[in-house]
Amino acid sequence: MSTKTVSIVQGIAQELQARLHRQEWADKGKLPGQRQLAEALGVSRASLREAITMLEGLGLLRSEPGRGVFIARPGEQGHGSAYGRWPFQGRYALRDVYLVRAQLEDLAVMLVAGVVTPSGLDRLRRTVRRMEDAARIGDLVAMAEEDHAFHACIFELAGSPLLLDILAGINDVVESSRQVAFANPDRVIEPIEEHRQVIEALASGSPEKARAAMRAHLINVADRSGVRLDLDAQA
Repeated sequence: MSTKTVSIVQGIAQELQARLHRQEWADKGKLPGQRQLAEALGVSRASLREAITMLEGLGLLRSEPGRGVFIARPGEQGHGSAYGRWPFQGRYALRDVYLVRAQLEDLAVMLVAGVVTPSGLDRLRRTVRRMEDAARIGDLVAMAEEDHAFHACIFELAGSPLLLDILAGINDVVESSRQVAFANPDRVIEPIEEHRQVIEALASGSPEKARAAMRAHLINVADRSGVRLDLDAQA
C-alpha cells in the first residue's frame, strides 16, 4: 500500500472514529451500508473498507457477514482472542507474526544502539509525546499511527536497506498485528512506557540492553493480543 493510500485510509479511520465518539450511529448500533457511507464521506468503497478493517483491529467495530458493521460494545473490547479481529487468520498465525517481528526488531535495535545520534533519539521521543497526546483524548487511530512511526523510525535509523525491504514486504501483516494490541482499553497506554524503555536502552549505547528492552516490549504487545510469547525459548 502506498504512503498516499495509507494517509487516505487513516484519514477515513479518523473521521469514523470521531463519529463513533459523537455516538452518531449509537441508536442503531451499526454503521450505515458501505455504499451509502462511502458516498456520504466522498471516498472510495475500497478505502472505506480498509479504514473499517483498521477500526476492527483496534476493537472499535466488528463485521458480521451479511448483517453489516456493528459498533463494538465496551464489554467486547479487550476480551477474547484477537483472532476475531485478525484479518490474516486464514493464512498466518498471529504468534508467528510476533516471532518474526521479534527477530527483525532485535536486529534493528542492536544496529541502532551502535550508531544512534541525539537527533535520532529526539525523533523517537517525539513519537512517544504524540502518543501521549493521543492517549489523553482517546484517539486510538493516532496512537496506532505513532506506534507505527516509532518502529518505522528504528528501522530507518538502523541504516539497513535490506531490513527495510524485508519489512516493506510484510508491512500489511505487521501493521495489523500492531492494531489488535490496542483493542484492550485497560492496557492501551502501556506501550508508551515500553517505548521509553527502548529509547533509554538505545541511549545507553548497549546493543544487549536495547535488545532486552525491545523483547520485553514485544512480549507485552503479544500478551495484549492474547498471545503468549516466550522469546527466551526462541533465542
